[in-house]
Amino acid sequence: MPQPAHAGTTLFLKRWLRRPFAMGAVVPSGRLLAEEMARATLAALGTRSGTVVELGAGTGEVTKALLAAGIPPRRLALVERDPELAIFLRRHFPGLQIVEGDAARLPRLVGDHGLAPVAAVVSSLPLLSLPAEVVNGIVGGVFEVLPSGSPLVQFTYGPKPPVPRGLRERLRLVGTHGKRVWRNVPPAIVWTFRRSPAA
Repeated sequence: MPQPAHAGTTLFLKRWLRRPFAMGAVVPSGRLLAEEMARATLAALGTRSGTVVELGAGTGEVTKALLAAGIPPRRLALVERDPELAIFLRRHFPGLQIVEGDAARLPRLVGDHGLAPVAAVVSSLPLLSLPAEVVNGIVGGVFEVLPSGSPLVQFTYGPKPPVPRGLRERLRLVGTHGKRVWRNVPPAIVWTFRRSPAA
């Protein structure tokens, strides 16, 4: 499943020029950030069985890291709303399930495509640049499909958690984060969110 190093970046930039706020960054996630996302996912996943759902797979930089970290292709499902990016993913990751759809409708996508049970959600969506109602729909949907204790792994470029405080409190989410990946452009940090068992 190799791809030219520049192919994904060129396509990503092209899509960013058309919809900058939906893409969130000018270039795809760097290798070091993708590897940090994969490490955080494996650590949070533990021995849970089920599907690992990647939201906003883009050109597959995080996807490659998840596969390299040992997540079997049969367990990985990619959700991508942009039709051109979805075509790119199907071409370069033929063994994976690629779902072209809106992450804000994740519960329906999981049901329609037989993705349950979901063990973890890995997101590269630009939550900080999306409207509040869209973020509420995405994160609310994620924790509708995740069993208790299962993680949402999400990176952000900002200094604050990518899930707003009010939404965290309403959904009873507890977040932890790793070190900032300074060598990514721009520097980024990976957060892991779980629903608190407390009422």
